[in-house]
Amino acid sequence: MEGTTMRAVLISLAFILSMGTALADRPLTQEESERLNAALKQEGCSGGKMEFDDGKFEVDNAVCADGKTYDLDFDGSFRLIKKKSENAQNGSGPAGKTVPKLVLFLVVDGFPQDQLVKYYDLYGDRGFKLLLDKGGWFGNNHYSHATTYTSVGHATLLSCAHPYKHGVVGNDWIDKNTGKRLYSTEDARFKYLDEDTPEHSGTSPFNIKVTTVGDELIYANAKSKVIAIGGKDRSAIGLAGQYGTAYMHSATTGRFITSDYYMKEYPGWWKAFYESMPQNKYFKESWSLLLPEEAYARSVSDDRPWTRKYKELGTRFPHPIVGGAKEPSKAYYDAMMWSPFGDLLMFDFVKAAIEGENLGSNPAGVADILALSWTSHDYVNHLFGPESRQSQDQTARLDRIFAELFDYLDKRIGLENVLITLSADHGFMNIPEYSASRNLDAGRIDPDKMIEATNAALSEKFGEGKYITAWWNPNLYVDYKLITSRKLNKVEVENAAQEFLRDYPGVEAVFTRTQMEQGLMPATKLAKQVILAWHQKISGDIVVMNKPNWYLFAKPSTYASTHGSPWSYDTNVPLAMYGPNWIKPGKYGDSEVVDLGRTIAFLLNVRPPNACEGRVLSEALN
Repeated sequence: MEGTTMRAVLISLAFILSMGTALADRPLTQEESERLNAALKQEGCSGGKMEFDDGKFEVDNAVCADGKTYDLDFDGSFRLIKKKSENAQNGSGPAGKTVPKLVLFLVVDGFPQDQLVKYYDLYGDRGFKLLLDKGGWFGNNHYSHATTYTSVGHATLLSCAHPYKHGVVGNDWIDKNTGKRLYSTEDARFKYLDEDTPEHSGTSPFNIKVTTVGDELIYANAKSKVIAIGGKDRSAIGLAGQYGTAYMHSATTGRFITSDYYMKEYPGWWKAFYESMPQNKYFKESWSLLLPEEAYARSVSDDRPWTRKYKELGTRFPHPIVGGAKEPSKAYYDAMMWSPFGDLLMFDFVKAAIEGENLGSNPAGVADILALSWTSHDYVNHLFGPESRQSQDQTARLDRIFAELFDYLDKRIGLENVLITLSADHGFMNIPEYSASRNLDAGRIDPDKMIEATNAALSEKFGEGKYITAWWNPNLYVDYKLITSRKLNKVEVENAAQEFLRDYPGVEAVFTRTQMEQGLMPATKLAKQVILAWHQKISGDIVVMNKPNWYLFAKPSTYASTHGSPWSYDTNVPLAMYGPNWIKPGKYGDSEVVDLGRTIAFLLNVRPPNACEGRVLSEALN
């Protein structure tokens, strides 16, 4: 018995020893050592203990350009897969407080707060739940201005300023000097790189009159990088600020492009990324349900009479995403962005940008900002409404992308070095016809018909004329030259227009230029929202606020649903932050969107942007 037992022990010991030999670290060959040193040098590092272990090359305790010690892992092709600071918890700022190596600033276009929480049970552990369960989030976070449009929100988010200061009063407005439409980020002095620049294209931040957190970071640390990527030009440019770099999706080529405001030539990593035409990889894919059918019981079913047949996407699952094209072309590049495949396309580019710019591993040891605006959710809500199965499915899919992004950053630089934030540029209204089916007062306002009716009423009182010349988001423009030429009293004309419009179907309130300039606004929350959204030199002359559940947009039949109102479904958006070194987990109460940028500036130890009106969210900070 003893002999049998001893023999078994010896056999087991031999097996363990042999396995230990098989899994043991091994020294590098001369060639591997040379290639690993070259890869280290490219990362701005040197020295350290090198070995090959478990299918990857490891370098422990390498010293990098910032003077700090790191552990780095490289794959079999000597590409960096992880860089983790040995000093991550040691503090690198005043009072021993560590500063994030990377701020990952996430914006989901058209994402109301209720959509973030209502699908909680459908999320994995590492996407939205990372922010909701392990981060700090504010359940009653709102925009304080009345005009909840894409350009306005993106200009507000990192400037922490309201429109009356930053000057972006809508997606478009009428230029007072030329009398013509001006797109929020257009600038005729600058052109897109390597492709045509259509009229009213977004090419620079000139119309944004203030600085952002990224601008102040670059002012404090000239070697910091600020990269903004978005599906819309106005989104990326608003987040990039004056001195960051913006990349925006082009429906012409399917690429994420930039303009010569930011650079004269694309960097090498960008050229290498597009050599294989990655924008074509999703051609002929279709958008099907991600989850079992029963998971969508909480949402409105497909093919409702009010959904729109747009971009050849169809009105029910599965949705083709090629835009009717027979091969990759502009129709496909445009249509795919109106589906979750737009998010996948952007995620591919985001990873290339992180690696190409080495974000979060800045050799100078300073913080970087990566601001990402995910556009497809907005497009899906426009076509199908936030109550739809399509919107639910797109949210669940985006959750998976975020989880993959967080895991990617964890492996590359360590998530303990990253401050992650989440917000949105605006919320979304339910489709008016859906609201009406629930016995709510709802409908659609046609701005052209509203102008026609208002001019008819004014002509009857003051003589034939086109007193109202245009409408843009949600301003009416008055022809004051006509009023002066007829020796009319402008206040009387404004008041007459106001009186008529107050009774117009779907209109909640009307405010005139004279009221706003002279401080004659009523003491209501709505009036305050309007004042924060109105810029004296840029905005129109009569502001029209629609009733709740009423659609007010340029062409009332283009989309099923929209946004832009002062009502809570448009103003209440997420504000969530994750980063154990800085953020105290929990659910918090009241906040404003402008507080997010102010808090990030505080954590980065940089001065607040020059027009910032937010507060530091101290209750959520460690």
